Amino acid sequence: MDIEEIGDAARAVRGPGSTQQLAVLAGGAAPTSIPEVVERLAAIHQHAASTSMRGNNDGIAAFTQLYHVITARIGQMADSGDFRSPEFLIRLDIEFAERYLRALRTYAENMHETPGVWRLLFDNRSNPRIAPVNFAVAGVNAHINFDLSCALVATWKHIAPDGDGRESDQFHDYCLINDVFEKEMDPLREELGSLLSRGPDDAIWDRTANWMADLVIRFTRDLAWDEAKRVWERGADDKVLRASEEKLDAIASLVGQGLLRVPVLPV
Repeated sequence: MDIEEIGDAARAVRGPGSTQQLAVLAGGAAPTSIPEVVERLAAIHQHAASTSMRGNNDGIAAFTQLYHVITARIGQMADSGDFRSPEFLIRLDIEFAERYLRALRTYAENMHETPGVWRLLFDNRSNPRIAPVNFAVAGVNAHINFDLSCALVATWKHIAPDGDGRESDQFHDYCLINDVFEKEMDPLREELGSLLSRGPDDAIWDRTANWMADLVIRFTRDLAWDEAKRVWERGADDKVLRASEEKLDAIASLVGQGLLRVPVLPV
């Protein structure tokens, strides 16, 4: 492939064709079930990987692969009756996914209206200096630190909170998702080429990385719950929601910039 052909391929990947098709695969309306979410994520991952010169190392492909695995696992738990408040958890999963799908659609329509933390990932998806594991973690940052509390509030507008404390069935189910991250993140980090995941699974650096990842996930998800409760207690009107989103987007964007600036280390 000569220089001109490489340029044409790169423009095809980053041009409106690929972006518009990802928006189509994200769907024009919110999903109505976890299986539908899983199906859309699988299609988005496949298209992003197959149309990118980086393949599975593409930013959107890397994050969507992780998100697809975790969502599929949550769907299995819902089918197995593992949740005390399944209606709440399923609704939350759908509202949560719609935030990501909507970001993809918005980016295709008008990238300048896309939340800053998601635009950061989408703009840099083809950057060869960013490792796929960094893309995946940056996507987790966007989804948890920006989207999750908003998805909780949207869920409570359909299914009211079942208590003020952390002893509720809803919070119990919410915390079960931490266990999904703990179980699925290690093999996904290995697949995405995390430096600390190389070598035997019982290596001290691998155990330390797993512990740190689990701690960060639990801590940030707790923060998202607390922010959602704060917004809910203040009435969750448009003004309160907008202020919360702007604050969360600014914080998550700052974190995301740091994550995507981490250099790719040599093998």
